[in-house]
Amino acid sequence: MNNQELEQQLLGLDLAQRIHILQLLAQSLTLPSASELSQSPNELDLSRDREALLQVDRSPQHPLRGIPITIPPDFDESMPELWDALEQ
Repeated sequence: MNNQELEQQLLGLDLAQRIHILQLLAQSLTLPSASELSQSPNELDLSRDREALLQVDRSPQHPLRGIPITIPPDFDESMPELWDALEQ
């Protein structure tokens, strides 16, 4: 099944079924146990689910998250050498 067929099937489902599938996908991408998240497709407790997801310690998986992002002062300056390279 390709992505377009899958998308058509998902859009054909009612809202409760789509919410249930969305919750299953979210659970597969996160570490909390299934018991910590909303269980039924009719139950959508975003505040509780969000709190459960925020309590997960992701630092072992993402060691760079604690490092601040620094943007150089010349970040948005034009780069004529880039345009020259693209023209070739």
